[in-house]
Amino acid sequence: MIGKVIKYKFDNDSALNTLFGGRVFPVVGAQTKATPFAIYEVVNITTSMSKESDSHIDEIDVRITSISDKYSDTQNAIDYIRTAFVRINGMIQGVKLQSCLFEGQRDLFSDDERTFASQCDLKFRVARD
Repeated sequence: MIGKVIKYKFDNDSALNTLFGGRVFPVVGAQTKATPFAIYEVVNITTSMSKESDSHIDEIDVRITSISDKYSDTQNAIDYIRTAFVRINGMIQGVKLQSCLFEGQRDLFSDDERTFASQCDLKFRVARD
């Protein structure tokens, strides 16, 4: 469900679309794809339980990894992702978002492929009612 929101934002946010050109994939990026591209993965889903029933709110931890042969692309991607996602709310692609928080980032480098990557962690609160 959160994948629809991520894909929508990457396709419709002008900065993300200009940088990635729609190249955002769940879990694994295509090995032959041009860079830059992004992959996203759901790391954890937590449902808050109440005394009487299951909560109608899910907290979804998502990691987005941007990969490029240019370090500047990966750093720009973090800024664009933060601008596009943090504090969003409302209905997007049928998903009722309450909020999104930025939880951190890290830089990576693949010596074998000579590519840079930056990962950022986001926490989405989604209403399931």
